[in-house]
Amino acid sequence: MTAPISQTAFRGPGDNLIGGVLVDLRLADRLPLRVSCRCLAHWDDPALNQLSFDREVDLGTCSDLAAALTLARKAVASGHLDAGRDAALRLVPQSVNILDADHGLVLAGEVQMGRVRWCAPVDSDAEARRVVSEACELRAKARAATDAGDPASAALLLTRAQALEGRLVDPFWRDLAAAAVDLALAA
Repeated sequence: MTAPISQTAFRGPGDNLIGGVLVDLRLADRLPLRVSCRCLAHWDDPALNQLSFDREVDLGTCSDLAAALTLARKAVASGHLDAGRDAALRLVPQSVNILDADHGLVLAGEVQMGRVRWCAPVDSDAEARRVVSEACELRAKARAATDAGDPASAALLLTRAQALEGRLVDPFWRDLAAAAVDLALAA
């Protein structure tokens, strides 16, 4: 007994080569990857103890995702980043973003105890819509908490919303980002 096999079921070596080249070209258009870190900035001065603000710090660019993950890991391992000209300014890492050349989100993660906890990318557009809805609800609750005079609760809700939004990886990167997160968890 033989089963009917479609003529398109098998791809020849030329088709595989062309497909691989096209994938490489599409990937090359999206490189380099830019790694940045959102930090909580404050001065190392008791008189300015109450003053803190968010600051985005550019950590550098990389030619591939593995190098970007390594750069992020090493940059946040110490718990403090270089503030540049202001030696008294302290930057405490809060989250890391990896963006492609088109400013699409490749991967995002939260910094916890000197390590990056990468956000699991959404699997589908439907899941992305659910994540957006949930993040919007959290932001609305944060505004309500701010209006009610509860900045601590508002900050916690905003942090949760940002962590959810970190899952909204550009569809081009979803599979690669999910594999990178799996490898990071295994390590």
